[in-house]
Amino acid sequence: MTLDDAVAEVMGGLTGLDLQLVPEQDRYQSVTRAINRALRAIALVQEWSYYSDIENVGTVQSGTKELSFAKSIRPRIVNDDSARLIDPLTGETVTWAYFLPRDAINKYASREGLWVAHVRNELFFSRRFFTGEHGLQVWIPVMREPKLFRLPLQPTDPALPLVPVPDEVREQEVDFDYPDLVVAKAMYFYAQTDPIMQPRVQTLEANYKEIMYALDERDTRNTDSPYQNDWNLGIESGVNGNSSSGRGRPLADERGFPRGW
Repeated sequence: MTLDDAVAEVMGGLTGLDLQLVPEQDRYQSVTRAINRALRAIALVQEWSYYSDIENVGTVQSGTKELSFAKSIRPRIVNDDSARLIDPLTGETVTWAYFLPRDAINKYASREGLWVAHVRNELFFSRRFFTGEHGLQVWIPVMREPKLFRLPLQPTDPALPLVPVPDEVREQEVDFDYPDLVVAKAMYFYAQTDPIMQPRVQTLEANYKEIMYALDERDTRNTDSPYQNDWNLGIESGVNGNSSSGRGRPLADERGFPRGW
């Protein structure tokens, strides 16, 4: 779905008419602004999973334990996200470095494994890099911004001619795998700015949530239940775990209980 298609979808859903807006006019600009706002709002759903990516932030230097990267990069530290050291020749991951809070990284200094903490645009590793790790690339999960639509600024003087919108901007696709969700959210935002359309805001919000929940179910449904390890519940005979049978922790599934139990 291109920008022109998205603008037509928004106006068609709000008015019921097949309106063709002029890209240089203010109405087209306002709808595009609502679409950009919808993209930014949807980016926050499901912990940035829609716009997650990995970024090469530098090369390992043996003997160091800190690494700086560009301030425009925002690491994505959600659930089991972790940094990784990758061999530049084969592209294979050599070492995983799981994220830790900044105040906990020093506790792992004596361990051979590798952990990392993040503060602003710096990475702090739990130990210095070994000689064998020299030259490896450091890749981290990042939260990328959705690709927004950038329209040229129009002159405020009515005597000046309007700046035409380039075709590559009008033909730019909506940066989402299911554009109908972006259109529904843009309709909800745009209706809030129009007094005539404001009574439909709640209905538009319900329509948006219906699509959002359907996508959430599509992306999170499992076809098979995860494997669960077998376990036994240990039963203590007293507060201190002392047992008259001489065994500290008899298992609940053991046989041979005295009669009357």
